[in-house]
Amino acid sequence: MEKRRISITYSRRTKTILALLFMGFLFISPMVAKGSMIDDLRKQISTKNEEVKQLQQKMAEAKQNLVEAQGQARSLQNQIYRFNKQIEAFELEMAITEGQIEETRLKITELEVRIKQTEDAINLEKARIASALRMLYETGTPDIIELSLGADSLSTIFNDFYGAQRLEGELKTRLSVAKELTVNLEKEKEDATQEEENLITLRTKLSLQQDLAEEQRTEKSQVLKNTKQQETVYQKSLKQLETQQVDAQKEIVGLEAKLRYAINPDTLPKGKGVLAWPVDEVRITQYYGSTSKTGFVNNGYEFHNGIDIAPTSGIGTPIYAAGDGKVVSKGDDGRYAYGRWVAVDHKNGLVTLYAHLSRIAVSNGQNVSKGAVIGYMGSTGFSTGPHLHFTVYAANTFEVIQRWYGPLPIGGHLDPIEYL
Repeated sequence: MEKRRISITYSRRTKTILALLFMGFLFISPMVAKGSMIDDLRKQISTKNEEVKQLQQKMAEAKQNLVEAQGQARSLQNQIYRFNKQIEAFELEMAITEGQIEETRLKITELEVRIKQTEDAINLEKARIASALRMLYETGTPDIIELSLGADSLSTIFNDFYGAQRLEGELKTRLSVAKELTVNLEKEKEDATQEEENLITLRTKLSLQQDLAEEQRTEKSQVLKNTKQQETVYQKSLKQLETQQVDAQKEIVGLEAKLRYAINPDTLPKGKGVLAWPVDEVRITQYYGSTSKTGFVNNGYEFHNGIDIAPTSGIGTPIYAAGDGKVVSKGDDGRYAYGRWVAVDHKNGLVTLYAHLSRIAVSNGQNVSKGAVIGYMGSTGFSTGPHLHFTVYAANTFEVIQRWYGPLPIGGHLDPIEYL
């Protein structure tokens, strides 16, 4: 009779503990985060997402209008119109980014609520597991021999032993699931926080774009004032500017043609991948080489000494260092040559040039790491639209000479594609 009581007691206790564990598991599942607060947050996220989509549609139209405006003849009126369209596009981008930031913050709030609920469920589960373990400890766990002595039949032995194995398995499963859910939710929270940081960075970029657009509009307003809003005066000024720009370009081509003979191949790194792309979105609009093959030919522009990259994000796009190195020079040539530019020596035989920047974000002599922001894309200098002009020089040929419009970087140039 005592033997039978051992088997029955153990069997009932096992079933009780398994039931306890199963009930606890109900609190840890993908559905744990559901609730009125979560539902409300998800509705807000959905609404914000739709608002952003509508703004993005307007943004696509604004960009198309801007492209069309940039293709119009160079007149005083058209120039002012182009800048107004650019500002309109910037304002839409700001609204889009602000919406994305708010949407991300809502997602982070939702994740925090879900994590809290899951942690509460995990704590409850741990309490149930601890209770189950205490029950086993206090009553003792019969081994297979004890179970066999207390059983009436072979089937009872197997049932009781299976129950013990199942109990152990359930304990491990509950703990594993609890840990996995916590890790997953924490990872989602980290991802969302990182996304918010990225969006805040983007918002800073867009604020910069807005400032730049305002500066350019102010500059054009000044031109209107100087020309007394007379198209003939503007065209005369424009023609003089274009002549000076071409003359500056001719000098660059002539000087660098000679410097290319000074390139020492033995000092250059071998193979592609030596340098990283200086932008997130690679959209090449002109390659390295003779302009008769690469395009954009004029009286002074016979050879393109780098590549032009024009991300669709436009003015204010972050420009990154193509590798570890040191800023050896930077300058501002105004509306001539490279406009605002930065040169980085990578200590591997190469110097990279980043030109037509709207803003410079580094100082002379500063050490930079690959991927560090060194400036922002613009259309300064001799430029027909927002883009990055990226040149790679042999370091032993690189120098900076002074010209009436500012410091001019020159050197024996190489095809950037061979090193990217």
